[in-house]
This record gives sequence, C-alpha cells and structure tokens, in this order.
Amino acid sequence: MSIDIRVCPPERFAEMLKTAEVAFSEDVPDDLVERVRKVSEPERFVCALDGDRFVATGGVFSVGLSVPGGELPAGGVTWVTVLPSHRRRGLMSGMMRLMIDDCHRRDEPLAMLWAAEGAIYQRFGFGLATVCVNLDAEPKAVGFAREWPREGSCRLLPAGEGLDLVTPVYEVARAQRSGFLSRTPNWWAGILPTPEKDGKGGEVRRLAVYETERGPEAYAIYKTKAEWNPRGPACLLTVEEAIGCTPRGTREIWRYLLDVDLVRTLKMWRLPYDHPLIALAAEPRRLGMTVSDGLWLRIVDVTAALEGRTYGSSGSDRLTFDLRDDYCPWNAGRWVLEVSEGRGRVARTEEAADLALDANDLASMFLGGFTATALAAAGRVVELRPGALAVADGLFPTATKPWCPQEF
Repeated sequence: MSIDIRVCPPERFAEMLKTAEVAFSEDVPDDLVERVRKVSEPERFVCALDGDRFVATGGVFSVGLSVPGGELPAGGVTWVTVLPSHRRRGLMSGMMRLMIDDCHRRDEPLAMLWAAEGAIYQRFGFGLATVCVNLDAEPKAVGFAREWPREGSCRLLPAGEGLDLVTPVYEVARAQRSGFLSRTPNWWAGILPTPEKDGKGGEVRRLAVYETERGPEAYAIYKTKAEWNPRGPACLLTVEEAIGCTPRGTREIWRYLLDVDLVRTLKMWRLPYDHPLIALAAEPRRLGMTVSDGLWLRIVDVTAALEGRTYGSSGSDRLTFDLRDDYCPWNAGRWVLEVSEGRGRVARTEEAADLALDANDLASMFLGGFTATALAAAGRVVELRPGALAVADGLFPTATKPWCPQEF
C-alpha cells in the first residue's frame, strides 16, 4: 500500500500528535494536546499515512521572531517524527517539502526549529543560529563577584496569576535581543503555572516576580524536587525560564534563584553564552556550564529576510554574495546588499561576488550568532575579494548574542 504524505485530517489531530510518543519516547498527555491545539492552525500540521495508520508527523507554528531592529513572521517547524518501522523512505523529506513550501506561500521569510539531530536539518538548509549555555550549578558556591545592594523585592505568585506582570518584562527583553518568539495569551498559558497542574501533584511549577518602585523588572519560572541524603538536603531546582528587562532585574532574579533554601543543584538550559549571569558569578566554574546547539534557522526568502532587519556600519555599505541553495532554488544566485541608514536593500546582480556561502551559512549569520569570519575559519564562507569578510562582520553585528529561551 502506498504512503500518503498530506495535511493531517483535522478530526485526527490528537491521534497524530500521540504518534510522536513512539519517536520521542515520551508520553503525550491530553492537556499537552489541548495546549498545542490552542496555539496551532490544524492545516499547518502534516503527516504520512500508511493506509489509515499514522507513521510520520510534522507541523508548523505561526509566530513572530525578533530580529536585529524588529520582528519578522516565521514558521516554527515542530513535532517532526517518523516511526522506526518507516525510516529511510523519504517521509521526512516529503513532509519538510510541504512545510517549507507552506512557509513560502504564507510570505514567512524564515523557518526555524529545535533539532533533535542537527545533521538531519542541515540537509534542508537550516543553519545553527543560536548557541546555548546549559547550567548544572552548585548555587551556594557560585556567589556574586561584587557586593551589589539588594534592591526591590521578589514575590511568589499563586498559580494562574501573573500574566499582566510577566508580559511587559518579556516584551522589553525581546526588543533587546534577536531570537525571541512572539507570545499570545494562549502561548503564555502553556508556560505559566496553572492551578490544574498544581492539583495533579508532582513537581509544582512556580512563578517568582522581581519588582521595584518602577514595576516588574524580572521573573522566573521554576520547579523544585525534594531530595535528602545522609548529609542533609540535596534538592534540585530546575529553571524553565528567567528573564530580566533591566540589568538590575536580571541580577536580582538570579540572586533569588541561587538563594532558594535546601537546593544543592540548579539546572537550566538555553541561556546565551554572553548571559549576564556569567559575568555576575564570583565562581563561574561552579555554574557547571556546557555548550549545545540552540535554535536552527532557515532563510525561506532572501529578499524579505535581509530587508527585514537592520545593519551596522563597516566602512562599506555594499556586499555582493553568491548564495548556494539547492533546496529553495528561488534563493540561489548572486545578490547585492546595499545598506543606507541601517536598512538594507537586496537585489540580484551580475557583479563579481565578494563572498560565496550556502543557505545554512547565511542563516547562521542572520541573527548575529556567527560572524562571516568565524564561518570562514571553519571553511564554510569563502572570501572572494580581500576585505569582504570584514565588511560582512561590520554589517551583521549585534550588541548581544541571539537568544531563544523557548523550545517549541
């Protein structure tokens, strides 16, 4: 029987998502299915059917992504799975074709994802856009490098409250760094603590908000797991998200997290490697930092993407490049980027190229996660005109590294 790759039948949406239990080796509870349903458009979820049986899944969320100088619409590729019984049959390739083409039709110049295995998605033109620092910290041994005064106060909020306090903090922080996703109230509902979750027992999700006379400046969402051994308390604190919109807010919410009683280990994922906590720490080694890949980005439309962000000054406001893109051939070819007053104009050109690069490399440069010089050192970007790497580095800089604090 032939396998049909198609949009998921809306009435079988929950059944399709539960197919992912096998591929991800995780339970997909009913409340998670409902949360996904509330933030998704069913027509953007695809599947592979072997007869009447789901054997592969995938989908795209419609979100906004903060980019240097603004925001662009983006397709968040998610829930991509193939059952072990149907691997090596081109099912993922077929679903990716549908999803990327759907982004193109919807005028989303960017697609993005969190990769279980990065090698898979590089084949489709995705480039590593953010690098994550993960913590396995000894909180009582970290300390602060200076004696900053304690200002303002932190308070725990009851489950179901706090949306009005965290939203403005998140939006200000989002405007300061590229890589943040837009959030609707339905997105927030899956992130903040809920009374229903508390009622089920287990590890309770908590929300702490840091406030001053100016209002909320930071928040943290975290869980604690009680554990004791013959030496005493050895609790685990897992930070799901900690965001500050001011330097003071960032410092004080982390002071709060590092001071939680009875905690021996603090874990967190997805911080940027220039996060202020690293400079705040008196003993950064005690943060137990490891580095991993973060958000992967795909340039779906070169013109709309490059004209949708701002640029720096490099002494030259003109860069030509040969772009290789076999998967999205409408992007391939020679382009010129001309920058005036921080904004770019992009057009095709017959001029000699300054740089040669792949779609993956342009994606890695786009949010400011990697410079052209760094990619050239890895043998990825090729400098065709002396000085072109320095021009690209000057045009694509960001004051801070991109950060996507949310998996999807």
